[in-house]
Amino acid sequence: MRSHPMVLTVSILTVLLALFAGGYVASAADPTKENQGPIQPPSSKPTPSSLSVEDPMVNYEKRIGALEEWKAKIEKLPSLSGKFNVGMNALQILYTHLDAKTAEGKSSDNISVRRSELLFYGKINEYVPKWHALAEFQSINLTNNTPGCTPGTDCTNRTQNPGGTAASTTYFRESYIDFRPFPSIAPTFNMIRMGIFRMPFGIFTETSGGLRDVISSPYLTSVGGSGTTGLTTNGTGGTIEFVHERDYFADVRGTLFDRMEFVGGIMNGNNFQANAVGANSPKVFYTRERFLVTDISWVSFTLQSGESNNTNTAINGRGKGKLDRFAVDARYTSRLIPGFMMQGEFWQGHDGANQTLVGTPAQGSCLTRAICGGDGAPGVQRRTWYVYGKYFISNGPLQNFEPVLMYEQFDPSTTTSNDMYTRTIVGFNYYFENLPPKIQTKLSIDYEFRHHQGTGPGTPAVPVGDPFAKNALLVQFQVRYQ
Repeated sequence: MRSHPMVLTVSILTVLLALFAGGYVASAADPTKENQGPIQPPSSKPTPSSLSVEDPMVNYEKRIGALEEWKAKIEKLPSLSGKFNVGMNALQILYTHLDAKTAEGKSSDNISVRRSELLFYGKINEYVPKWHALAEFQSINLTNNTPGCTPGTDCTNRTQNPGGTAASTTYFRESYIDFRPFPSIAPTFNMIRMGIFRMPFGIFTETSGGLRDVISSPYLTSVGGSGTTGLTTNGTGGTIEFVHERDYFADVRGTLFDRMEFVGGIMNGNNFQANAVGANSPKVFYTRERFLVTDISWVSFTLQSGESNNTNTAINGRGKGKLDRFAVDARYTSRLIPGFMMQGEFWQGHDGANQTLVGTPAQGSCLTRAICGGDGAPGVQRRTWYVYGKYFISNGPLQNFEPVLMYEQFDPSTTTSNDMYTRTIVGFNYYFENLPPKIQTKLSIDYEFRHHQGTGPGTPAVPVGDPFAKNALLVQFQVRYQ
């Protein structure tokens, strides 16, 4: 057939190509074809020239560097995630031992969760640079408000005038929005802040509980009680919340000449529980000017002015009438002695007449106890101050230890004797991680030397169970991660 010659030709070409390809591969595989040298005998050990070995220490250092880089990125993740972030503001487990006799069924030793604060925050855009919400899972307790009293009746008679009704607090201790109407002139006119937050008063009240250097809050925020149920006629008994830490407010904030930070605004004056209790007036104006001596040291001046009300509030120790507070605070952070810091605050202010305990009926500024209950004092001037220092040890056998020493006084009435509260705190912090303000995991141990003179001239010794007259040991472990 005619196709046979063509098939034969293709077959012959295929065989020739196969033979040629096989010869080329064999030539490439034979080193004598290329090197024209003697054939090397096989060896079990490769020569240094034929194999390069990487230094194991170089590989180790590369892995350590990668881990450090990964750790740094992980620690910054919340600030990189933009519009929504979640953090643990403070989780604190506290042990307290009080050197005071207790009633049957009570104990001088207590283990508690001091704070359990989950933080949510983020940035929307340049006009809303921050929103902030802090949930406190220890705040679902009941608080009695201060009720009114029927005119012409004995307010101490709980049948005619029952105690305050219970008002529940909320999960959210802080919720605010920062609004920047003019980004082009920030930070001179930086922002307007609205909501609930730690107030810009002094230093301690504005400092988050997860960043404080001592376990207890200073007496300027809350002191007193004396283990008694009543008050004295000079306004020195009962619990006194001289400066509350949180409130509903709106203010303006900014910085002038890179040296003076200012804030001015208005608040309800009845603490962050005001909505739960029901009283949102009268209002209090506040302002603070902070002068930056350096970028880490300053001196500030704070002023509050307005009115207070003792009925339908959750503020202890305040009366009906004029309210004012004036404060000076300062912080010195040393560059000559790295790790050393000192700070202090001085506060003085007036509370109106008829200061009462929360839950004790009150009626305006009435001065007759049989009619209005509470105290009949026409008003009282109070004063408090503290100073403390700390030193963070960054190297040596005591590395990451931070000794702290603090002293404070609270005078419930500047015109009354035998009523002074004093306290000296000696303690230290040990940091497992210390990258403030984002991360601070530490163990704190404080011993407090407490003293309370009494509730006024001629009053007997303070009760045996007065916690402000007995020393205390506090041990706290904290985790903070944002």
